[in-house]
Amino acid sequence: MKRRRRSYDQHHRITPAPRRLLRLKQVLDRTGLPKSALYSRISAGTFPRQIPLGASVRWLESEVEEWIQLQVDASDQQARNGGIAGGTVGASPPLPLAA
Repeated sequence: MKRRRRSYDQHHRITPAPRRLLRLKQVLDRTGLPKSALYSRISAGTFPRQIPLGASVRWLESEVEEWIQLQVDASDQQARNGGIAGGTVGASPPLPLAA
């Protein structure tokens, strides 16, 4: 019985990572947001919308992870620009200690 040779493309094809769906509890755990804040952000368009799935909803893991990364990037950018991180903007110089 002869073995059929696969072409290079068939043998080395890169398959995309499967899309994973997250439950509400998983989204809350990953983001650290309270449920009310999560839904407020969804309504405001600043958090990925949920996907209806029968009687429940799910979120795409990739979209949630992208949102988290955007928050980290924004925080890093603010810290580099001397933003409010650390309370340095507009802060008065420290008062001398009493002797």
